[in-house]
Amino acid sequence: MVLFVAASVKEIARLGTAYPWNKPSCCPRCGGRLWWHGFVVAWFSCFSHCVYLRRLFCSQCRAVHRLKPRGYWPRYRSSSAEIQQAITHRQSTKRWRPDLPRSRQRQWWRRLGRMIRLVFGMSAQLTHREGFTRLIARNIIPVTQAIHHDNRHIHDPPYRIVALPGACCR
Repeated sequence: MVLFVAASVKEIARLGTAYPWNKPSCCPRCGGRLWWHGFVVAWFSCFSHCVYLRRLFCSQCRAVHRLKPRGYWPRYRSSSAEIQQAITHRQSTKRWRPDLPRSRQRQWWRRLGRMIRLVFGMSAQLTHREGFTRLIARNIIPVTQAIHHDNRHIHDPPYRIVALPGACCR
């Protein structure tokens, strides 16, 4: 599970593993105590090298959580603001931004159009910019590839996730 924290990506990259992370008071899944669980490598579009993000382990529900700076969606290396700027730039100038990889921008553009059709219907007469804003208002990642409802949300679901009885680890 990804936990979003108020942190600067530039500071994390500059300090590396010495960055002073703030540990959440309890596990968001079960309320148990969290333990530091090392680091995980992450890539952000503003750096050519990897950045180390902190991991946490809950001894009660055995979940591993990763701390990630706010403003970045799960499984995305570009910030949400950078993605929105790229979509807006494409909508207004009909050109791709020269400072970002063109293939990545095309992928966002295609996925956004697909998500607009999926959520608002094939007959929706929305521009990409309007669709982006409306999907954000619905708490949906606008440029996601996920079709299923539980995989495309910006934040975690409001309900608890529990293990089924009889499902043991092998």
